Amino acid sequence: MTGLFSIAYIPPISYFQKLKEVDKIIIDQHEHYEKQSYRNRCCISGPNGKQSLSIPVLHENLFRTPINQVKMQSDSHWKMIHWRSIESAYRNSPYFEFYEEELFYAFSDRTEFLFEFNLNILKILMTIFKIQGPPELTNEYQKEHQGLIDFRHAFHPKINSGTFPEYRQVFSDRNGYQNDLSVIDYLFNCGPVLI
Repeated sequence: MTGLFSIAYIPPISYFQKLKEVDKIIIDQHEHYEKQSYRNRCCISGPNGKQSLSIPVLHENLFRTPINQVKMQSDSHWKMIHWRSIESAYRNSPYFEFYEEELFYAFSDRTEFLFEFNLNILKILMTIFKIQGPPELTNEYQKEHQGLIDFRHAFHPKINSGTFPEYRQVFSDRNGYQNDLSVIDYLFNCGPVLI
């Protein structure tokens, strides 16, 4: 079974559940950017509850540009801000120190393209979770793909993509359990084996 996915910025747990279920992974690099999606945002659990981290992108012809050509803003310090948010949210989690260096390295990448930045992080996380890869990339955009399970619109911050069994989160005593956050929430709290 082959799954077709959109690229995502440190995807949610439900995205990784589907990656594990398919035999072959294809990422659509020619679809158009979709605003307020996981293509440039992820959700983590911070001291004040669910926190959304959004990558600022350049808006020139944004919705007519294939996702692999969308550029991130380089004049802001968003990478440092995102990393500090991740660090403050997970510094006290059981597994943070085991994966901190690998993920920090991804944030020091100098690429200017959103797709490339996200793909680098996705590959690191797939390796950590021992999910077969690397993913293949599409050669062109197609609205429908024969013989593939299309997950391109299955994951969105505004829809519930599934319920994951509860696990202990750093701030669950303060904020309660937060469902389907970025997969790094599970990684830092529970380790590299998805249940």
